[in-house]
Parts: sequence; structure tokens; C-alpha cells
Amino acid sequence: MQLSIPRMHETRFGLDDIALFVEVASTQSFARAAARLELPPSTLSRRVAAMERRLGVRLLQRTTRSVTLTPLAKPYFAACLDVLAAAERARATIENSKEKPGRIRISMPVDLGVEVLGPIIASYAAQRPGLGIDFDLSSSAADLLRDPVDLVFRIGRTLDDRVVARKIGSIASGIYASPAFIAGSVPIRQASQLEQVACLNLQTANGPMAWSIGAQRWPAAPGPSGISANSVGLLRTLAERGLGVALLPRHLAVHSTNKGSLVRLLADESTPRWPLYAMTATRTVASGIRDLISFVTNELAATELAEVAELPPR
Repeated sequence: MQLSIPRMHETRFGLDDIALFVEVASTQSFARAAARLELPPSTLSRRVAAMERRLGVRLLQRTTRSVTLTPLAKPYFAACLDVLAAAERARATIENSKEKPGRIRISMPVDLGVEVLGPIIASYAAQRPGLGIDFDLSSSAADLLRDPVDLVFRIGRTLDDRVVARKIGSIASGIYASPAFIAGSVPIRQASQLEQVACLNLQTANGPMAWSIGAQRWPAAPGPSGISANSVGLLRTLAERGLGVALLPRHLAVHSTNKGSLVRLLADESTPRWPLYAMTATRTVASGIRDLISFVTNELAATELAEVAELPPR
């Protein structure tokens, strides 16, 4: 007897859509489901509505107070639970049949990998003989659905709704300049004065990095400067050499401030905290990847990115 396997265009939607629907139905709330899934509520609502259109039936009865299953959706919901359970069992057969941990291919920005995550991930691998890690450090965001990578770490939320993003921490920032630059410029006692001095611009995949200091907001570095780069490590070096003021992750600047090559400016003003995400192509991932994400999350929480402890000026 030949087994008939349905094609994707026949099933019309994938496992992720089913998982999203089950989460909403289980929590009886788009807002609660979105929070647990770390998705914008509008995205979740759009995905479920598209699923309903493809099926040609209404699955959820929406009111201002609650979200409940329609009568037609109740047996469908039960079947979806079976589908997700079967997918987990299928994944477990792969995990249980593995004779060795294998390799995990990870993409992340260069500075994030060198300064923060690389040592943490290497420590994780060292505790698991046979596990191999392939680091792909690049300023370009990897495409999980096309590139040969298993896991992506990125600062800032992806704009691709097709991937699964889990927030694992946040990156604190600060405003920095060298002592020589500070001595040769106007005194910087409030954020608006940054518009009068050279500022170094960080280029991201989505354009210039916006600056926000206290109540002040700029779409890019506020002061005049002809220098921009897509590496915060390079901007730190340029700031140390007196070429401008830089908005830097505090974990990247702490060594420079401790040795006196950089000084933090406007320390009493609020500066951005950028979300740090672990991204996978689907919600169902191998246990090794899931354990690695948990390990990195716990390490970051325990150290708060090494507490970014800046020594007092000497």
C-alpha cells in the first residue's frame, strides 16, 4: 500500500499557522497569545484571519471581552492539538536517534559575537563533547529560510514575520567620547549640544541608527560628521582616537572607560536599550538549539551583560 503524502499547496498552511491558532484558542485572547509568542497582536490577528479565509470558515468568535471557538472550530482545534503533538513526536524521533550532538550553525553581528555571545556559546559547546559550532559573524542579516544557518542572534526585531524571534535580553547603550575630544569641544552638558559636535553614525541593515537621549530624538547621529560605519567596534576605535561622539553598547565601551580612553557623557540621561533576539526558521527546533538558547538567556540574565560596570573616574 502506497502512502499518500499531501503537498504543501494542498494543506494550504504550515505547522506554524496551526500553532498560532492553537495559542490564541488556548489563551482565549489575541493579546495574551501575542505576548507569549512575542509577536505583535496585529500580526497574529492577520495570520489567523488569513487562515480562516483559506479554510472558508470562521474559527474564532471575537468580542471586546473574549475570543472563543466557533462550533465548527471545536473539532478542528482538537485535531490541531493532535497535529502539534505528532510533530513533536516526529522531532523527538530525530533527537533520540542522533548518535552525536552534530553541528549548530549560528549567525550574528561581528561585535556581538566577539564581545558578548561568542564566549558564552563556546562555553556551552565545551561542556558538550562532540558538539560543533560554526560561527558566521557578519553585519548582514542571514536569511533563515535560504541561508545554511540554524540560529540567528540579532539586536533589534526582525521585519520578517516568517521567522520565529525570541527575546533573550537587552543591550544597554551610552554616549561616549575621548578625553581629548571633550577637551577640544564645547562642553556637553545637555543632549541638544550634541548637534554642535561631530558624531559618529552607525549604519544598520535598515538605515542609520536613530539616537534618543532623554527627551531628544534624532533619526541618525545628531552632530555634523562625514564618518559612518556598520561596525560599532570600529566606531569605538574612532571615538577613542578623538574623531567624534559615539552611541555605543555599554558592554562594548566598558573596557575603554575603565582604561580611560573613553568617557561616558550625559550619564544621567536615558539612552536606548536595544532588544536582543534569538531567531529560528520555525517554532519547532532541535533540542540542542533550544538548550543553547536557554543557556545564553540564563547567562545574560545572570551577568546583565557583565553588569557593564564602569569604574569611577580616577
